[in-house]
Amino acid sequence: MADERDKALKIIEKNNVGTLSTVSEGKPVSRYMTFFNEGFILYTLTDKRTHKVEDLEKNPHAFVLLGYDTGLLNNNYVEIAGQVSITEDQALIEHLWSPYMKLIFDGKDDPNIIVLKIQPDTVALRGTKDAEVLSIDLN
Repeated sequence: MADERDKALKIIEKNNVGTLSTVSEGKPVSRYMTFFNEGFILYTLTDKRTHKVEDLEKNPHAFVLLGYDTGLLNNNYVEIAGQVSITEDQALIEHLWSPYMKLIFDGKDDPNIIVLKIQPDTVALRGTKDAEVLSIDLN
């Protein structure tokens, strides 16, 4: 099991862009996001005025896909289902900040920046070559 756990963590660390799926008016909605991780806990910066934040305030369940490169049929990817909490912790915003975010926000002190923290309930390692799904032990 340790091999699968390590493999899943390597995929998460290598592939920081993925999809975040939420529920909006009873239907799933996915958006590309940039994720930062501490183990299997994911973080992403976003604007608090977005629809995804409204969705998560009503239903904190989310689903994230990370991995799988387009066109490569023999890749593994990671599925994370979890609960999202929202914080405006400035120290965490500064820790997660990267220069490209200046394209979206006025700076680290922009009052509209929030952090979404995805605490995983389940993590699965999947492969495109076979149908096997490996559940990752989070303990």
